[in-house]
Amino acid sequence: MSIILGVLEEGLVYAIMALGVYITYKILDFPDLSVDGTFPLGGAVTVTLILAGINPLATLFIAFAIGALAGCITGFIHVKLKVRDLLSGIIVMTALYSVNLRVAGKANVPFFNVSTIFENSLVNRLFPASLSGVTVVVILAVIVFVVKFILDQYLKTRSGYLLRAVGDNETLVTSLAKDRGMVKIVGLAIANGLAALAGSVYCQQKRLL
Repeated sequence: MSIILGVLEEGLVYAIMALGVYITYKILDFPDLSVDGTFPLGGAVTVTLILAGINPLATLFIAFAIGALAGCITGFIHVKLKVRDLLSGIIVMTALYSVNLRVAGKANVPFFNVSTIFENSLVNRLFPASLSGVTVVVILAVIVFVVKFILDQYLKTRSGYLLRAVGDNETLVTSLAKDRGMVKIVGLAIANGLAALAGSVYCQQKRLL
């Protein structure tokens, strides 16, 4: 049973990142390698904030915002500086190796004696000790459901339709008097934000960066 729960935990965490990768690779047709840097970036930011006394739930939103900023940088390098899509992702990914180490302070940062989204006073009240084995899976499932729901609702908006269109037919987006470059930047921001969010959830689950 513990093996099955472990597989579900890992799968649900990476499902969040898969939603972000889906946006770049499937919708935008953009081979974005910067997610290799934004995933640990989310973890580094989360560990630093939690150790500084920030609410673990708030770190999820902050990690998403920081990851989105990294995605914007990738998009800026590609759209404004005219760098090839693959190379722009590699540039940001490489830069984030140093940034992540600077943010975290060192390579491995354990944080066992602080609250996380999986272990705090509220969770302890909601889930009895007999359900401690499935607590993480339930919380992860809720997070994945919320993220998927919000993403689905966004893709049904005008901005979401433009995002879906720019990967298939950039000329159509231009004919609608919309900047296709900005649409790509928005897509990369969301994708890398989700990757950073996954990294934030992962490090809180493992209590280790």
